Amino acid sequence: MKPNILLAGVTGYIGKNLIHSIKDEGNLYTLSKYPKEKDFQEVIWLKKDIYNYDDVLNAMEDMDIAIYYLDPTKHSAKLTQATARDLNLIASDNFGRAAAENGIGKIIYISGSRFDHETIQRLSAYGVPVEQTEAIVSRPHVSVELQVSKYDDVRSALSIQLPMNWTLDQMVEYYFNWLNETKGTMLHAYKDKDNYVIYIKDKQKPVLVLHKMQVEYDMIVLHLVSGSIVKPNVIKQGKLEFRMLKGTQTVLVHLYDYIPKLVWPVYYLFQSPFQGLMLRGFEIDCRIKHFNGRIQSGEDIKYTK
Repeated sequence: MKPNILLAGVTGYIGKNLIHSIKDEGNLYTLSKYPKEKDFQEVIWLKKDIYNYDDVLNAMEDMDIAIYYLDPTKHSAKLTQATARDLNLIASDNFGRAAAENGIGKIIYISGSRFDHETIQRLSAYGVPVEQTEAIVSRPHVSVELQVSKYDDVRSALSIQLPMNWTLDQMVEYYFNWLNETKGTMLHAYKDKDNYVIYIKDKQKPVLVLHKMQVEYDMIVLHLVSGSIVKPNVIKQGKLEFRMLKGTQTVLVHLYDYIPKLVWPVYYLFQSPFQGLMLRGFEIDCRIKHFNGRIQSGEDIKYTK
């Protein structure tokens, strides 16, 4: 009986060659946000997003082997504001988590990225054996910001240092306190049960309402459920994810599936830069808090970027 093999990253030239070389070795499946069944008929397509953990978890069901290759120039969102490194960390962490959860026997990693070492760390972090190919397949390390997409959706990601002795839940709570107390944000925030409400002047007219869901102990997802910047009645529901990478003090903050309510040029020129500025300000604040925590613990260190 042939094994079920899940392939990631097969829509380009490398994927075509990979499919051709292993098509007789097992039942081939691949995941893509926008499947290309006509171009690749030797595989079974699963309409899934590699940057969405639930999608990858579902795609891994009944698989025996998983092959990981990521082309950093393909992001599946119209606007992507993240480094190639952070995107790779999200995708490889999803792959490793989902493989462990589904009892996958082995992950095969195709070498050739500048991030080979940390990619293998992420893939193997949850206990699944990782086999690295001897053949090296070079790929670009530049993240493409704008791409053609079916939806006018946005993806952004940033690695943030978890302050010393903090939990992930504490970081999420602090994020909204920081928005509320930092004058430069021009925003106010409060918590109502499992919802976080962000407004400018009038509490009754929120800019954004986020519903908190604890996916795993080290992953919290906030669903963008309403507010003046949320487009109503859309197929996609935006999500703001806080994910701690196992074995590290790094948290990836990831916004995805968000379709802005503003017309695209206005969003791109005004709202998007403001969002990025807020997140970078929070990242700096967390880095300073971590530094102060290390000093308070007795370390003799000096602050450097």
